Amino acid sequence: MIYERKRTVRYAETGIAGKLKPVSIFNYFQDIASEHTAELGVSAWDLLPKGLAWVVFRYQLEIHKYPLWNDRLIIRTWRYPCQKLYELRVYEIYDDQKNLMIEAKSSWILTNLNTKKPVRIDRRLPADLLTDHQVKIDNNLIALDPIGSIDATRMFQIRMHELDFNRHVNNSVYAIWALESVPPDILTSFRPKRIILNYIGESLYGDRILSNTQQLNSAPFPVFLHSLGSERSQKEITRIQTIWESGES
Repeated sequence: MIYERKRTVRYAETGIAGKLKPVSIFNYFQDIASEHTAELGVSAWDLLPKGLAWVVFRYQLEIHKYPLWNDRLIIRTWRYPCQKLYELRVYEIYDDQKNLMIEAKSSWILTNLNTKKPVRIDRRLPADLLTDHQVKIDNNLIALDPIGSIDATRMFQIRMHELDFNRHVNNSVYAIWALESVPPDILTSFRPKRIILNYIGESLYGDRILSNTQQLNSAPFPVFLHSLGSERSQKEITRIQTIWESGES
């Protein structure tokens, strides 16, 4: 039940010091999850004609060591259905010596594209995907509290190339908006160590997203809370926590 692929870090996927960019990590995980669900017959492509779509609810990413340009990686993922209502998915990235470099976990609900409401997965997925023979995943995903104050604000315009297969903003874009909202001295001296995302609502093409950021009193490394809101709906759409470490790590 564990799906595995090998890949080499491409130059376009790296940033400062030739290290794999966080957005590339999210894209790696999106690619392998899409390939896995396609093999199972429940990918976005398979579900669209049925008026259904997978929607991510929570996501946690932990980076132990950043891969570099030309590194050879092993990427793994597996899924686990929970209470017939949603499913969890784990991702792992290893180097070619099988040392764990990055790990992540996410939760997903199945939604009706017309009503925008969740549906029960036990009524929509094949029966063999609902049994307990999959590798179990514990649901320890963190629910973030609202930010308490605003130390910085940035505005982002949703562009067409940021939309996914279902015309929703790609889930990795929300992480980019949060990371780009921290002070420049943090961006140049530190790297994200952990990213926690709580997805609350959706945003649409052309909308403007207000990213409010609060810096917490933390030592030895910076911690930020982020609240992303839609200017059009005046509603919060995502809460994010980013934890940073020295750029030399």
